[in-house]
Amino acid sequence: MENIKSKLASPDVPFAKYYIEKNTRYFHLTAEPIKHNILSNLTINAFGYNCSTPGPIIVIKQGEWISLTVENKLNTPTALHVHGLSKPNCQDGAPDIEPCTPKIMPGECFTYKFLAWQEGTFFYHSTMEEQAAQGLIGAFIVLPNTKDKEKHSILYRDYVLLLQQWEIPQPKMGEVCPGLYKPSKFDKNPNFFTINGKAFPDTTPLYTKCGEIIKIRFINKSSNSHTMHIHGHDFTVVAVDGFPRLEYDDTIDVASGRRIEIELLSNNPGIWPINGTKTFHQSNNGESPGGMITRLIYTK
Repeated sequence: MENIKSKLASPDVPFAKYYIEKNTRYFHLTAEPIKHNILSNLTINAFGYNCSTPGPIIVIKQGEWISLTVENKLNTPTALHVHGLSKPNCQDGAPDIEPCTPKIMPGECFTYKFLAWQEGTFFYHSTMEEQAAQGLIGAFIVLPNTKDKEKHSILYRDYVLLLQQWEIPQPKMGEVCPGLYKPSKFDKNPNFFTINGKAFPDTTPLYTKCGEIIKIRFINKSSNSHTMHIHGHDFTVVAVDGFPRLEYDDTIDVASGRRIEIELLSNNPGIWPINGTKTFHQSNNGESPGGMITRLIYTK
């Protein structure tokens, strides 16, 4: 697994630490208040896991058990749900609806344990929805088991991009006023749009070389859909919500809750935008260019 994992890359987001005993991978996430820089001059009072939003990427191998302990350092109850991955009802993490799964009270911990039997791209988030809108979300990747390693070996790089949106108070539309802000609990009128927690021009580029095949995993938990386009390239959609696909495109609509995996042949050198196509999503509070933009950069 470690050779496969070494191909994973997620600009600006750490990988979750773990240890292994027998066939179980153990993780610990702490939900806590954090200060997070969307831009170099714009900071928000957010929620994060292990001091990060998005939270650290959990990577596990198909067929392994996961033991995921969540510690609550917030002043309100929390819970955690892994979206798209089937598991027992008591491990699902929606306590307001499922009486058999608990709320995690402030100062307490709860350990979720289940089998990761599905390969694919998933995400975890707080089921107290206002907490997810304020940063309690992260990627959850289940890598293929040994017999499927060969199909993964042709990839040179495997990028994870998590899409978020924020409603942050600003004095005037069309400008970014530097400072520290508290985002709205519900992103009904978002004015900042991020990839892996950063808005352009502070997003970190993706890198490739001519002839390489790269994978990009798009994950969206925000309340809006985001139509993503890669300039100068066509690509193959290879999975949607963990289910295999074989479709050719140059633009994809990543609906709320959706995960889409694409594979791209790097055959057109240059510096190319990767961006959401909705005009306002390419801005920071209406100031363009900004928002949900990063770049694909060819190196020699």
